Formats: sequence, C-alpha cells, structure tokens
Amino acid sequence: MRSFQIFAFIFFSLILINCATSSAGMATSNIPVADRKYKVIGPVEGHKSWNTFDMAIVGIPLSEPPIDKLVNSMLAEKEADALINIRYWTDKYILLFITVNRLHINAEAIKFEDQLNDQSGKKRTK
Repeated sequence: MRSFQIFAFIFFSLILINCATSSAGMATSNIPVADRKYKVIGPVEGHKSWNTFDMAIVGIPLSEPPIDKLVNSMLAEKEADALINIRYWTDKYILLFITVNRLHINAEAIKFEDQLNDQSGKKRTK
C-alpha cells in the first residue's frame, strides 16, 4: 500500500508540474478599415514563441513577446495593408521554472483599393 501511495504522489506531481493553459479571442482588424474599399488577398497564419522564468507568482520575461513581429511578418508574407477577421489564441507550457508561451494568429490579408495619405481619410493626390 505504501508503494502505491508513493507511485500515485509521483504520478500526480508530474502531471501538475507540466500543466498547460490557453486563451483565445477575435478582433475585426489590426487597423481601422471603416468606409475604405479593400480586396481580400487570402488567408494568412502564423505563430511565435517566447520564454519566461517563473517562480510561484513572480514571472520574469526572458524576451519580449513578439506580437508586432508576427503581425508584420504576416503582412509582408502577402504584401498586405491590413489583417481582418483575426482569430488568435495563446497557450503556455510550464516545465519546472521555464514557461514557453506561444501566440497563434489566423486572419485574412487585405489590400486597400484607395490608398489614403493619413488617418484623416483624405485621399492622396497623384
């Protein structure tokens, strides 16, 4: 009976140490696209990872979350102006004191048909 308790303790400890969590969300676009004509180029997908050092409730990032880099690489991949219908989710894996965080993004890349000069909505003169 004693060996079963030790085995059960070790088994459940391993399960609890290597836990994973997740969150998800949606956004309409990464920049305002209201009242602007655009053409959908196609779907785009990407993911990036970063690590943190965690001790109990204190976490120290080992690198900056690469959110802007991921969005910029997705825009460059399709030579797009913006992303719409953005679906994102994160997950993290905890291995002792190191947490591996991953961000996944699915979206549709678009190209504006009318190029605007600034955010006021004035058209560029050619």
